[in-house]
Order: sequence, then C-alpha cells, then structure tokens
Amino acid sequence: MRFLKVVYVLGVSALTGAAAVAGCGGDDAGGSSSNSAGGTGGGPTGDCTLRHPVCTAVESDCIAVHDSQGATTFGLRMAQLTITKPDVLATGYIARLVAQGLTMNLPLCYLNGTGTFSWLLEFDTMTGKLRTGGAMPTEDPLDGYCFANMTAGEFEIAPTEIDAPLTDGAWSGEAEALNVPIFLETSPDPIILPLHQVKLTDAQVSADNNCIGRRNSEALDPLNACLPGQDGDPPAFINGGKLSAFITLEEVDRVIVPEVNQSLCVVLSGDIGEYGTGETPNTCKRDENGQIVLKGDWCSATNSAATDDCADAYALGADYAASAVKITGLCPQ
Repeated sequence: MRFLKVVYVLGVSALTGAAAVAGCGGDDAGGSSSNSAGGTGGGPTGDCTLRHPVCTAVESDCIAVHDSQGATTFGLRMAQLTITKPDVLATGYIARLVAQGLTMNLPLCYLNGTGTFSWLLEFDTMTGKLRTGGAMPTEDPLDGYCFANMTAGEFEIAPTEIDAPLTDGAWSGEAEALNVPIFLETSPDPIILPLHQVKLTDAQVSADNNCIGRRNSEALDPLNACLPGQDGDPPAFINGGKLSAFITLEEVDRVIVPEVNQSLCVVLSGDIGEYGTGETPNTCKRDENGQIVLKGDWCSATNSAATDDCADAYALGADYAASAVKITGLCPQ
C-alpha cells in the first residue's frame, strides 16, 4: 500500500479559516517581510483600516489584488476556508497551520500567511462555466497564479470545469471529483486532497466581480496587529459561500501524518488506542475481512449520511471567502 506522507497540520484539508501568525512589516508586498514584527496596513493607532497602496490599488471589500470589474472572464482565490465538519479538523493546531498556508503572504495588508496553498475559481460569464482547482505557489501574489497541471504519485492534478452560471452574482456548481494540491513551505511536493462529490453553494460574487464575502474590518483588533484571532475568532473575512464534499476512510488511511507517524484515519478517529493498529506507521485497525473498523459519518456509495451497512467516509463542510487575483492559465509542465 502506498502511503502519502503529509504534515500533521494538514490533516485533510486543508481546508479552514484564515488564522495567521502575528507579525508583519517591511516595504515589500510579500516575501520575507511576513516574519517581521508589527502591523503595516496603514491605519492609525486604534484603526485597522487599510491605507497602503498595495492594499487599496483595487477598490474592493476583500483585499482584491486584481481588478475584475466589467470583465467577462475573471478569477478569484479563496482567501479563507472555515471548516465546519468534521469537528477534529475545525479547530486547533491543524486548523491554524492549514490557515497559515491558505492566508496570502501580503503583510502590508495584515495578511501574514505563507500563501502556499491556493484554491482558484475562474468564471466565464459568456459560457456560464467555472474552472476550479489548486494553484502552484507564487512568490508575489500581485504577479498572479496558474492552475497546477501535473501528476503527483497516483493522482492527476488539473482544474475541472463545471456549470456555474451567475444570476445577479449568485451561483452554485458541482464536481464529481477534484484532487486539490496543498503546497507547504516545508516540502516541494504537494499534499493531495482527493475530494468527492464537491458542491459549491450559496455563493454571491460582488457586483464588481472582485469578492465573495468581505474583509471583517470592524471585528479586527489593533491590539492584535489587526490579525485574526487564534482558531480564526474573529476571522479575517466574512465568508460568502459554502463548500461540501466527502473523503473516504480508505484514502485517508494512506495519508500518514509524519510528526505522529499515524494515518489521518487514526487522527480522525480521536482514539488511537481503540482504532490504531499500534504498528509503524500506525494505521486504522481492520476486521477479519480487511475492512476498516472505524465508522465514518458518511456513505460514499449513496453520498448520504452513514447507515449500519455503509459508513466508509467522512463528510466535509466549510464556508469560504475569496478575493480577485490574476489567473494566468495552466502552469507549464
């Protein structure tokens, strides 16, 4: 069995709110300044208003770095992904460090992440189509992003195109499967998140095509350098869309968390002694028929809540916000 090694912070998702490590500074838009101390978004003491030209060059409610107003084809990058289920991925160490990868490296605008994990949304209003998928990391978010187009082990990584017509900005769409690459500073190889029955719903694109959701300016605290709180409370953004999907226990049992040398299946169980084999690496226990003993809350065969006869998956739920970026197409292979 081939194991996919992942960093404990990812668990699976990668997928959560934009908590970020405090500290920013310097005069560059991104890069090394993200590790300096102090906020530099441009607001006076007691005010988290954005005033630096990097943050205000595009007039928007969500720190857009590319102006899509009036465009018939435009792109956004998820700025925040707040996991709502399963509970074990929604808070704590995993959620915080995944958020660090998702949060843009733009400290001048109080965005102090690494920005290495990017999920893009590219709309074509003429055809009513949406192209979505992961992106390669970029050193400067102002330079734009390209869709990852590569093979990683057994997984083919490429964006998928779905029907998602906009009706006064409102939209929804579904994809049968999507392999989302999650890049971290700690490894050149992406972690693959294999999602099934992906649904993007209850979303609203702003009238200027620059935002889904908005910056949570009124809740951010200057005494906390205008950064989101621990575990994303308060969050950096007010979310404006929903995401749901499921992951199978068989797949996550092949995802090994190196810091604890356990599979993500064991991590999701919440009970190492009860559901782990105790071997190295520690994977989920199986019965005499080779089936994983742990029961999830979802059935992959019916894409519905688990039953006594089928409980081989976990449902994922999340809310998200997104900001306009330049999308340059497929990354060269």
